[in-house]
Amino acid sequence: MAIINQFLSIFKAFLGSLAFVVKHKLYVYFIPAIVFAILFYYSMKGGANMSSRMAFMEDWWVIGSIVRGMESGLKSLSFVLFEFVILILLTPINSYFAEKVKEDITGVKVDFGFGQFIKSIFRSIKIFAIAFSIEIFLLILLWILSFLFGDAFYKIVAFMVTSFFIGFSFFDFALELDAKNAKTSWQFGTQHKWICLFAGLIFSVAIYIPEETGFLVLFLFTITLVPHMLTIAAAQVYFKEFGQKNTPTLS
Repeated sequence: MAIINQFLSIFKAFLGSLAFVVKHKLYVYFIPAIVFAILFYYSMKGGANMSSRMAFMEDWWVIGSIVRGMESGLKSLSFVLFEFVILILLTPINSYFAEKVKEDITGVKVDFGFGQFIKSIFRSIKIFAIAFSIEIFLLILLWILSFLFGDAFYKIVAFMVTSFFIGFSFFDFALELDAKNAKTSWQFGTQHKWICLFAGLIFSVAIYIPEETGFLVLFLFTITLVPHMLTIAAAQVYFKEFGQKNTPTLS
């Protein structure tokens, strides 16, 4: 039951995050994400064209199997990079949104100065670097296992692994504001893996759909809104359910 409650908690907060944006008139902060969405759209189109040029090799004996395996692995790797790059670029704004949530819930005024701006960027890069390294190791292991269990196994499990790390990164903005160091933040992630996974799944599914369809409108919607909405949602859930608690539980 606790797992269901965790899903409902982050999902309800996600749906209600736009009301927070309207309440605090944060519209202008979405402009950078619109620019990134357009840039990523055209870069993804270029990558798709390059992949299609190699499609004829998939029918070759032996080589075809290798090409298909490499294509599947590279696609997962590019998907992971795509997600992490988006979040790193949006770190300053997401940090500010998390601070606004903390002020709204706790009443504690947070001074978002240049020092905090730089600190947030370096912390995010550190967190993402660790997450990316662990994730790449796991993805390589899963890719090797896929020769035994098939591509479907690899795609599903890799998708879940990526989603967990992405979901954790959204909570880390709030954890930083709660004076948690990187080690403590990772402990939170492992202790509350389900809610991190659910947050990450929302983002991963939202990114996966426009990537597969290639629709610019979906890219604009997903990259512009979803990362910021999930940052607000994760911060709201954290400060309401976990903030300043040593052994938080959500039941």
